[in-house]
Amino acid sequence: MARKVDVKLFGYYPEAGCSECSNYSSCGGQAHRQDDGTVKALLDAYGDRVEVSLVNVFSDVMKGYPEVADCIRKNGLRVPIVTVDGKLKLFGSEATLDAIRREVDLELNWGPLSFLSRRP
Repeated sequence: MARKVDVKLFGYYPEAGCSECSNYSSCGGQAHRQDDGTVKALLDAYGDRVEVSLVNVFSDVMKGYPEVADCIRKNGLRVPIVTVDGKLKLFGSEATLDAIRREVDLELNWGPLSFLSRRP
């Protein structure tokens, strides 16, 4: 099975206690296609190559994401905050769908040594 890219969208999701998948994560985003347009767009574009989770920044789950909490302390609550494979990549107005897709594409197409395979 191919590796899935893990995309987490941190924001204000007051209903993040989903009965289908505990905090919008274990369903890979599938149960939440209608809840957030970005989730739907990413799942439509990448299918099973991506897992998308919504994380409520006001939930206890945030204790497991100190780098996101640090980002909020330094920059204010500029959501969404996006991590890709556990690395903080984008936040606030820079976290557009196109920017998120670029980050996912980098992970899917090139991986950590992407600079070696890029052409000028």
